[in-house]
Amino acid sequence: MNKDNRLISLILLVMLISALLLSGCGNKEETVKESELTVKAAAAKTQYIAKTSEYSGIIRGVNEVNVMAKVAARVTAINVKPGDSVKQGQILLTLDSTDYEASIRQAEAAVAMAEAGQKANDVQKATALANYERTLQLHQSGAVSDSQLETAKAQYDALNSGSTEAAVEQARAGLQQAQNSIDNCTITAPINGVVGTIGLSLGETASLQSPAAIISDTSSLETEVQVSESEIAYVQEGSEVQVTVSAVRAEPFKGVVKSVSVAADPSSRNYIVKIAMDNPDNVIKSGMFAQAALATVSEGDALCVPRNAVVPKGSKSVVYIVDEESRARMVEVETGIENSSYIQILQGLSEGQQVIEKGNTLVDDGTKVRVVPGGEE
Repeated sequence: MNKDNRLISLILLVMLISALLLSGCGNKEETVKESELTVKAAAAKTQYIAKTSEYSGIIRGVNEVNVMAKVAARVTAINVKPGDSVKQGQILLTLDSTDYEASIRQAEAAVAMAEAGQKANDVQKATALANYERTLQLHQSGAVSDSQLETAKAQYDALNSGSTEAAVEQARAGLQQAQNSIDNCTITAPINGVVGTIGLSLGETASLQSPAAIISDTSSLETEVQVSESEIAYVQEGSEVQVTVSAVRAEPFKGVVKSVSVAADPSSRNYIVKIAMDNPDNVIKSGMFAQAALATVSEGDALCVPRNAVVPKGSKSVVYIVDEESRARMVEVETGIENSSYIQILQGLSEGQQVIEKGNTLVDDGTKVRVVPGGEE
């Protein structure tokens, strides 16, 4: 076989193999199945929704008293510590009363002198009265002159002026003041409660301007928050408030709006709202930081979907519904009130429509989806 014949045979062989390969591919039909994306969906439903705003405040006992020292004296004993429960009248601190004890003795001496002066005056007054009465009788009989009668009366009136009685009362008042100073050296609890702070140390001189101690009745608490003028109209007295005290636990406590100020603070232009709370287990301490979630705007019959179901698309808001062919369909919506869990839909949806709340960032319009019941993954 010559060279040309071999080349022709090789070409024919290649063409035969190619034909056989093409024939085999033509007989095999490849089938590609469309994949499904697993999502979680929820139905749009009508419900109550409220917008909440967070405000911060400091928790105080409803009845909290700054216990002030009434005398400036050195602290000789501290009988309680912060956190102790105390009863009304219980001794908190004692102050040095040495200087006031000397004042007591001085005041007692002044009272004794005043009382002695009053007794001497009483004797003189009795003598002057008898003299005046005799002079009066003699004057009536013409035995003494008018001037002698006037002199006798003036002597009696001078002794009967009450000056010695006043001196006794003044001396007794001084003694009482000295006794009060002694009593004020014992600082007691004015109410039942818990000691918040002790503002003095042993040996320190008590100040008349700074609290010696703070006593709080923490069985009932309140916190003050400042609400802006744009939202104060929505805050209603008696409405429930969620109050988070992170120092105690993550779960919020229940509070109630106790009062709403009718006038704004002149400096901040905000309104004071007082929130009352119970503290049955005394786990919340006065002075702790609190975050209060106040409902400001609400709607009783609002069409709502889970907050995560709404996806921003540029300047628009959209949701993905699940159609009858189990495909995701993008729908533009208009939203209203929103909170941490739900968002109100004003336009774009009907009650009962299934919206994707988990997996909606992974789908496109027309994506085949598989809805997992009960939120299973």
